[in-house]
Amino acid sequence: MRVVGGEWRGRPLTSAASSATRPTSDKVREAVFDVLFALLAAPAPADVAARDETAIGDAPFAPGAIGLLAGITALDLFAGSGALGIEALSRGASRCVFVENAAPALKSLRTNLARLQVDAARGRVVAADFRRALRHDAHSGNRYNLVFVDPPYVAYREVELDLSVLLERVLAPGALVVVETGKGESVRLPLSSLRAKLYGDTLVTFMEAGS
Repeated sequence: MRVVGGEWRGRPLTSAASSATRPTSDKVREAVFDVLFALLAAPAPADVAARDETAIGDAPFAPGAIGLLAGITALDLFAGSGALGIEALSRGASRCVFVENAAPALKSLRTNLARLQVDAARGRVVAADFRRALRHDAHSGNRYNLVFVDPPYVAYREVELDLSVLLERVLAPGALVVVETGKGESVRLPLSSLRAKLYGDTLVTFMEAGS
């Protein structure tokens, strides 16, 4: 497993040797970011302003600066090795918060961030259940422009109800949400569905928060 594009392209990533952890493959990650870039290529001016005002951190959302992810603040839920969030950082995202509570995955995540010399200001690890992390962010007023949701496939239906209640509270207007599930699953979050792409046994659903 490696970083597919951007600043750290080709750098190796480690993943936990656990049946509960299913890292997103290089091929799927590359396809996911191709779709994200297509969605971000021509944002409406109002959406740009909204993301600028509500994102965590000082960097503005400015696609023309260093890339389409410039100024983006990302959230990687069920982060595992952190491959999706790290890919976002490599491609220009300003910050990413990684939420994971499994000890083997946390070890891999922290190893990957250390190898890439990602400091805590740019890549913060939250060792907590996703519910607790989302409630804390909502209470603190933290908002994200880009969210990856990648729970174990067998657990998706179990966590979706809580995601439906908690996720919207941490989304900036117009935020993009990428949900990975098994191919037979359907995503019923209270967001606008933009696209759904099937890659082998992985279904990736791209959604958007209201403005």
